[in-house]
Amino acid sequence: MSFWSNSVSEPRRNFKFLLRVQNIPVWVVKNVNLPKITLQEGKHQFLNHTFYFPGTVEYNTVSFTIVDAIEENISSKVLEAFAGGGYKIPDAPDPALTSLVTKGDSITTLGAVSIEHLGSGDSGYEGDRQISFELVNAWVKDVEFATALSYDNNDPSEIKVELRYDFFKFEATGGRSLPGFGA
Repeated sequence: MSFWSNSVSEPRRNFKFLLRVQNIPVWVVKNVNLPKITLQEGKHQFLNHTFYFPGTVEYNTVSFTIVDAIEENISSKVLEAFAGGGYKIPDAPDPALTSLVTKGDSITTLGAVSIEHLGSGDSGYEGDRQISFELVNAWVKDVEFATALSYDNNDPSEIKVELRYDFFKFEATGGRSLPGFGA
């Protein structure tokens, strides 16, 4: 039986997701891109032949857009996650000398980051259709505030945040993980 003719089968929907980042409410998140894995290649040339071999694994950055909610003070929370890694404005000799951003502090300040792709049903958790990506050692790489303010635009102000991470752990409903991705 094909997928489309099966009444109980349903695809995952792009609008059913939750991004969980410490100190940022899930309701201000507008979008997020999912992780991407690239297997770099090595090559060996022998006479007029080229042979390719799998090389190192590289993970892309994950970026998300959030609405800058006034009551939640989102701008401050995002900048705190960035500055918590050790960044200080170099407006005097002492802060300039001690402004050392470290991976450990950046990871600790940001906290755990996970993306949950929800299933079907009213709650989103029906059946075994939920998956999640836990970003391991994530830190804030880029913060971009609204690119322009304008009197003729009444859209909510947004902040784009880009995260770098070492790898992700993948989990399906019921705690199932795949070998190599958290198993």
